[in-house]
Amino acid sequence: MERTAVFIFVLCTMALSTLLFVNREQGKKKHSPGGDSMAREARVSFEDFVASRYHEGVETTRVEARSGYLLEPNMLELFGDVRARTVRGKGRKMKVQEVRCETATAYFDTNSLAQMMTSSRVDRVDLKGFVQVKSAGMVLDTDQALYEYGTGLLHSNSRVSVAGPAFHFRGEGGFTLDTAKENLNVSGPIKGAGVMDGILDGNN
Repeated sequence: MERTAVFIFVLCTMALSTLLFVNREQGKKKHSPGGDSMAREARVSFEDFVASRYHEGVETTRVEARSGYLLEPNMLELFGDVRARTVRGKGRKMKVQEVRCETATAYFDTNSLAQMMTSSRVDRVDLKGFVQVKSAGMVLDTDQALYEYGTGLLHSNSRVSVAGPAFHFRGEGGFTLDTAKENLNVSGPIKGAGVMDGILDGNN
């Protein structure tokens, strides 16, 4: 993940067709009692959501989900096997991070959907449901986590399981992952075995 959102290209290219679809669906909701509240708030809907960000012709970030919704005033919700892959650096310095979850909600630093179309700034992303992070040779599993773009930190108070080639342990008090430095801090009590030199800072 990077500070610049990867969604603007998709929003611009699909806005016209999806707005027509959503307006039609909202018309149906107005005439049906007890309609879903999220559907009433949605302004743009996506199916088979895919968004990419490129740098010098190379894909650096890719986000995928089965569906997505733009909600007033500054939210993008993604549902169903949400996946994000980010590549930083080149050659031996290249770092790849992957995130998967059931749902993700991105909050933009804007006050309206119109500003979302022209502003690429994201404030934070909520990840929920079978959250899995692959980074620096480890696999991290938890129930939910919050990513903050300003600090580059992914953190949670939920139980976390961390596994790698020579270690496997569980932290009951949550974790904080610095995505840029690939440093992990796990809050205890901690149960497991192995060594994570240069990656883990554990609080027992």
